[in-house]
Amino acid sequence: MSGAGRTRAGGGPEPAPEAPDRSRPPPSGELRPLELPGLESFRLDNGLRVLVGEDHQLPEISLRLVVEAGASADPVGQEGVAELAGRLLTEGAGGRSAQEVAAWLDRLGAAFSVSAGYDVTILSLHLLSDVLEGGLDFLRAVVREPSFEEHEVERVRQERLDEIDRDRDKPEVLADHALIRAVYGDHRYGTPAAGLRTTVEALDRERVAAFHERRYGPRGAALVACGDVDAARLRESLEERFGSWAGEAGRVVPPAPVASAAPEPRLTLVDRPGSAQAELRLGAVGAAYPDDAFFDLLVGNAILGGLFNSRINMNLREEKGWTYGARTSFHFRRAAGPFVGHTAVETGAAADALLEFVGEVGDIVDEPPTDEEMSLARNSLVLSLPRQFETVSQVTRKIATRLVYDLPADYWERYRDRVEAVSRRGVVEATARFLEPAALRLVVVGRAEALEDPLREHFGDVHVQPSADRPGA
Repeated sequence: MSGAGRTRAGGGPEPAPEAPDRSRPPPSGELRPLELPGLESFRLDNGLRVLVGEDHQLPEISLRLVVEAGASADPVGQEGVAELAGRLLTEGAGGRSAQEVAAWLDRLGAAFSVSAGYDVTILSLHLLSDVLEGGLDFLRAVVREPSFEEHEVERVRQERLDEIDRDRDKPEVLADHALIRAVYGDHRYGTPAAGLRTTVEALDRERVAAFHERRYGPRGAALVACGDVDAARLRESLEERFGSWAGEAGRVVPPAPVASAAPEPRLTLVDRPGSAQAELRLGAVGAAYPDDAFFDLLVGNAILGGLFNSRINMNLREEKGWTYGARTSFHFRRAAGPFVGHTAVETGAAADALLEFVGEVGDIVDEPPTDEEMSLARNSLVLSLPRQFETVSQVTRKIATRLVYDLPADYWERYRDRVEAVSRRGVVEATARFLEPAALRLVVVGRAEALEDPLREHFGDVHVQPSADRPGA
């Protein structure tokens, strides 16, 4: 029967459905509760901390091993050794060659990765639960018995040098490196986590092996396991494979950086002849993780430049049409990580765009957020949180973050309440504390011949960095 013949119970024709009002977004649905698995915690006798979250809905397990072997532990002059050591873990281990280790992982059907950040190195393994024992054998081999064969170290080191050379032709990488150098000077955060060409060139098998021996150990390390796993069985398996693991590596907390560590002038222009556009950066020493102002800064950054409809993006992209996007972010670390603003614009608009960018940072204090901005920022942070806990890999990542930064056990459960408690006054005070426009370090990468004069007109002194002195050398 066609829809035209339908009638209501009273006998009259059924009214046509009301057309949706497409001039307004649909109302938000109910907030999904954040559901986290209960965690069982224990330690092996050697100090290795283990957290297990059982979730038997799917036959999969995510393992995340956190070791105190981040870039902040790199010896002076060997910046990049943490990165190189992490890359080499699978290039021969447990008496197997690099090819045999790769084939071993393939047979397990598992995914494995190593990430060496400034604070820690994290080894991630995702696999089906019926190959857990084999996966733990694999993890034991690469963590405890990497070969560091001379030819493999040289091969991977050369790959890293090739990457550095390629990056020196990427304006966005040049800008990022120049900014952290301008903000942090000689502090470890002033050098890329993966090192520079000069420091990577100095690395060899002896230095990589020594770093591994010194920093890869159970004390200070933590293993997070979530998914189709039995905590008691896992404990037995870990005792068998990691119970004899030894080492005294302790927690690494880099010294507090000094704000505005780099000399004047505050604007660096990296000359890149032939560039069709300019990369713009601004930055400052931000906050450590956690800081009392952490949630105020999260909300404030969302309003300033963390969202698509943030003030900076709406100004530079939507109103001025100078860029495809402009963003800001706080990089929270154990010591005060950077606040960074970034965008790319046509060369002719670079000086004006950078001036607007700096102005927006100041305006967040002079023109406090509106109720609408506060609501949008809070909702963005809160409503997106459940999506970050949908898979076992996401759950282990969030738990690992909590461990690395000594956050409270109920941190993620209380996250929503803490965000919603942020006030306009809190945003203004936190922003004023960390983001003084006059103290921001500024970087522009592009054609100096076209950029130097307009930049001097707006900002005064400009340090022009010739092409031969590009960051990353």
